[in-house]
Order: sequence, then C-alpha cells, then structure tokens
Amino acid sequence: MGQSSYYRWAVLFASFFAFVAFAFVFQLVPPLLRNIKEYFDVGDAESGLLMSMVMVPGIFLAVPVGFVVNRYGFRLLGFLSTFLVAVGSLTTALANTFATALLGRFILGVGGAFIVVGLPTVIPQWFSHDDLGKAMGIYGTNMPVATIAAFPIATILVEGLGDWHYPFYVGTVLALVAATAFAVIVREGPLKGESSNLGLEEIKHALKNVKIWEASLVWMFFNTTAIAFLSWAPTLFQTFKGLEPFYASLLASVLMYAAVVFVPVFGWTSDRSKRRKPFMVIGSVLMAVALIATAYAYDFALLFSVILLGIAAAMVPPLVMTVTAESLPANLAGTGFSIVTLCQNIGITLSAPLAGYLIQTTHSLPLTFLGISMFALVGAITALTLKTK
Repeated sequence: MGQSSYYRWAVLFASFFAFVAFAFVFQLVPPLLRNIKEYFDVGDAESGLLMSMVMVPGIFLAVPVGFVVNRYGFRLLGFLSTFLVAVGSLTTALANTFATALLGRFILGVGGAFIVVGLPTVIPQWFSHDDLGKAMGIYGTNMPVATIAAFPIATILVEGLGDWHYPFYVGTVLALVAATAFAVIVREGPLKGESSNLGLEEIKHALKNVKIWEASLVWMFFNTTAIAFLSWAPTLFQTFKGLEPFYASLLASVLMYAAVVFVPVFGWTSDRSKRRKPFMVIGSVLMAVALIATAYAYDFALLFSVILLGIAAAMVPPLVMTVTAESLPANLAGTGFSIVTLCQNIGITLSAPLAGYLIQTTHSLPLTFLGISMFALVGAITALTLKTK
C-alpha cells in the first residue's frame, strides 16, 4: 500500500482521538453525579438520565446514519459530529437548570450517534483482515483512555473550584481540537470499495446479517453492565466503602486502566488465534464474577477485583468490532456498525437509570452489583450463539 501503510496509523489516531473527545465529555458525569444531584435537587434515577440522554439520539439515528455513511463516507460528517460534541459540552457547561443540562447531553448524543457509527467504518478502509483485530484493539481503548482522563480531571476541578460546570469547558476545548485534527488528517481509504454501487438489496442483506445482530446484542449487554458500573461506582464507593471522592473516582477508573493495557492484547491475540467467540464468552462471564467480588471486597481485594473487572471487560470490545467489520464488505460497514450502535445505545440508555433504581430500592451494594451482573451473564449466553470461531 506504499505510503498509505504509514498514513493509516495517522488516520487511526485521528479517529481514536475524535472518539476520545466524545467519550471524555460523556464520562465527565459519573464523578460529578453527587454534585449535580445536589445542585439540581434531583434523585438517583433522575440524575442517571444525564448518562441515558446521550444515547437516546443514537437509538433513532443509528440505522439512518449507517445509510448516510455508506453512501457519502465519513470525512465531513466526522468533523461536524465532533464539533457537535463541543456544542453539547458547552451547553452543559452553561446549564443552570436540569432541563438545559439534559439538552446539552442530548446534543452530545447527536454528535455521538455519528461518531460511534462512522468512526469504525474508517478503519477497515485502511487495514486488511489480517491486521484488523490489532487495529480495532488499539481503537477499542478509546473509552478506557477517555474515562481514565475524565474521572480524575472532573474530580480535581470540582473539588478545587467548587463548581461542577468547569470540567465541561475542558471537554469543549478537547472536542474542538479533535474536530480540527480529524478534518486535517482523515481521508477515505484504499480499501473502501465503491459506494455508488450500493442498492436497496445490498442494504437489506446487511440488515439481515444474523452474525452482526448477535454480536450487537453481546455489545448491548456488555455496555449495560460496564456503563452501569462506571456511572455509579464513584458514588457507591463513597457511600458503601467510605472512600474519599478522589480515591473513589480513581478506583472506578482502574477498570479502564486495565482495559487500556489488555484491549489491544486481546485484539492481537484473536488475530493470531483466528478465534473471536471465546474471548466474548469468557470476558462476559468474568465481568459478572468480578462485579460480585467487588461488592464484598475491601482494601487490596477491592483493587484486585476492579482490575479483574477491567481485564474481563477488555476481552469484548475489540472482538465485537472485528466480527462486525469482517461480516460485511467495507462499503457496507456503516450499516453493520449502525446495528452495533443501535444496540449499544439501548443498553447504555437503560444502564444508569436502572442502576439508580436498584440503589434506591435495595440500598445494598451487593444486590445492586448482582443485578448489574445479570446483564453480563446474558451477554455470555448470547455470545455462545455466534456462528463464528
């Protein structure tokens, strides 16, 4: 591929950075939930809507976005959607009412709907199947990296400045930088294929691909589990484990430190072994086990259980993305990832309010984490049905 063999890494970085900007703003809320609840005088379930609202646009937009990306590519859309992330973050930063904060999160969700569907379609245009697991493994560290950055930054700013609004100004600047980098670097790749040849029958064929729907359901249950934990862990660790806010946020983000290390490893290992399904099954089961262990653990055992949760969670994302990319030609990838995004958004929309409801009704950390872990186990059962190695 000549020069493109080097340039593809720049494209991967710019795509990764754009997702990180979106995920950073998305993950600013969990360490700020207690402050936001007090500021707006809302309950646990209501404050959880600040996470769910980001996913609502994607439920309705995911499939249409896939069609648009298939047809027109993602270069211009990538810039515009990342710019919308900045607008959503700024709106939240300026919010003085809960409704305005929800509006900011909704705008963030519109940009995120395009980002989550469109960015993974860029990577198969530059990486062949032999390297796709590795590339998706690197790309799959985007949410962990964003969370690792967002949790301590949000906590330090709110404790130092006494106002939960300031972290969202940081998110606005980050998104503007990411949008600029995307516009400068990203191009359509040599493996894209011809968009003009796509017809209704090809789209229908993609929508009927059972393997993609199965992988997407695994992704839905994974995200319900992971985001429910990440949304509430800082608050739960303060309430039930007696940790200070900074250490509670830091401990919650340990899950993502582990994921940053192991997501690329599992992506690379799956390329070498030519096996995808075992990683998704084992990862989902171990997530359930680690969640239950976390509920009962203290001190070093608590740290170990969160690390185990992160390692387990690292097994799923690169394999879901790789299975989806491999199941369709590159010029239909937008449709495949729109299904993945649709299921992801449904899972995340349910996660934070559901976890908030469990907290309100049970007042128990073990029962809350047990309820969340059930979604991981259902994900493991779903992964077993995948018609792939």
